[in-house]
Amino acid sequence: MTAELIDGLCNWAEGYTAPAAAVNLLIDHDVWLRRPDFRSRCVVQIPDSDLYEPDRPIAYIDWEQVCRALAERSLPASGSEVAVLRVAASLADGRPVSLRESLTGMDATTTAAVAAALVAAAGHRDRITVALAPRNRPDWL
Repeated sequence: MTAELIDGLCNWAEGYTAPAAAVNLLIDHDVWLRRPDFRSRCVVQIPDSDLYEPDRPIAYIDWEQVCRALAERSLPASGSEVAVLRVAASLADGRPVSLRESLTGMDATTTAAVAAALVAAAGHRDRITVALAPRNRPDWL
């Protein structure tokens, strides 16, 4: 994942809370944007020659392609990785997603990234911190 790609995606989503939350979720998750198969199929980078401001890169995620790839299962990934991509597609493009199914099997870090994306998509611009409280388990466990 290059800085130019991240900048381009952030520039594209700027000013749109839900798409920006989806983009930031994929950036924070740090899996999909590193994958060449995902980038070649689902990410479009606008050539500098087509930009109004050539020093301000623009890239976008083709959410239709993302949903098609998910339906075809043509982007092999773990259940958690697929769930993150489904949540991002839901935030950005309004695709229905079952949070119950999506959250099952996510580790704490990924769940926190999804929670932060949901808060950001709701328009809350303040930084949030998700802290996991220690579990109270019986001594015998």
